[in-house]
Amino acid sequence: MLIRLSTLLMCFMLSLPAFAVDKNVSGFSTPELEARYRHLLEELRCVVCQNQNLEDSNAMLAQDLRNEVRDLLEQGNSDEQVMEFLVKRYSEFVLYRPRWQPKTYLLWGGPALFLVLAVLFMLYFIRQQAKPKVEETQLTPEEQAKLATLLEKDD
Repeated sequence: MLIRLSTLLMCFMLSLPAFAVDKNVSGFSTPELEARYRHLLEELRCVVCQNQNLEDSNAMLAQDLRNEVRDLLEQGNSDEQVMEFLVKRYSEFVLYRPRWQPKTYLLWGGPALFLVLAVLFMLYFIRQQAKPKVEETQLTPEEQAKLATLLEKDD
């Protein structure tokens, strides 16, 4: 009985975070507005959670941002205007996919740059391993005499 009760209690406790996110998107005047709202929530990052979009975040700030997005859409703002408003308030970090601009070139091109550098390093390393490692050394007079006697025995 105690195991069943503890299992039930554990299941209840694990389900609590699911209730924290406000998934109630009713109240939009049109289905198109609701679709735009959903799309924006996927494109915007929670500035507290850092690796979650607004739709998935449980943070209180994320709830406030969802309400702000809803209000801006209801006021007739376009998606771009909503995103620009949030960028002005929270910086480019609020965008899940940063814009293509000079300060983000390294962010967008960095993975390709690292890939090219890794391939070049690998090719260099393989070439270095393939080179024969022959060292030219001079024989000492004793070694030369020993070599000469060994060669005379072979003849």
